[in-house]
Amino acid sequence: MRWLVRCTKVLVSGVLVTSVGWSQAVTPGAAPQVVVGPVELLTSKDMTAQGAEQLEKAKTSAAGSSSTVLAKYPGHYTMMSARTKSGGAEVHANYSDFLIVLDGDGTELTGGTVVDPKQGMNGETRGLRLEGATAHTLHKGDILHIPAGTPHQAIEVPGQTITIFVIKAEQPAGGSNTEGK
Repeated sequence: MRWLVRCTKVLVSGVLVTSVGWSQAVTPGAAPQVVVGPVELLTSKDMTAQGAEQLEKAKTSAAGSSSTVLAKYPGHYTMMSARTKSGGAEVHANYSDFLIVLDGDGTELTGGTVVDPKQGMNGETRGLRLEGATAHTLHKGDILHIPAGTPHQAIEVPGQTITIFVIKAEQPAGGSNTEGK
């Protein structure tokens, strides 16, 4: 039996969002299997409303951030996240992040070293900040891919806000972040 990659593309608030999934190809001579997965549409109106809700929560949060899981699927899930303040450093051992900026501006630091790292559950590491990281300036419409295991940190200067649609893709056990490069 062969595996096929399915790539779905959706235009969200003028941003092209791509979702990748796996499906089995039928072996010649075998009876075809029909597997139907959930199909969901997030309209620009939905995304704007979800983003505005998270931004309002972030404005009143002591941490200056708010996020919610929108949907969970096999191998990945989606979130809406908003920030009004900088966050601490983090590393996700088991998930890659795709950050799709829906509104606002900010900076995402990647790489470097996590200062004062604390190991959490499910391969999550948190720390005070990053040292020696690379800065990526983000604006509405930008997409940033952060491979699993890459330290990163959100930076917001005073008065700056950012709203992001996040796709968290599970890193297969024993997988490599460098395949296809």
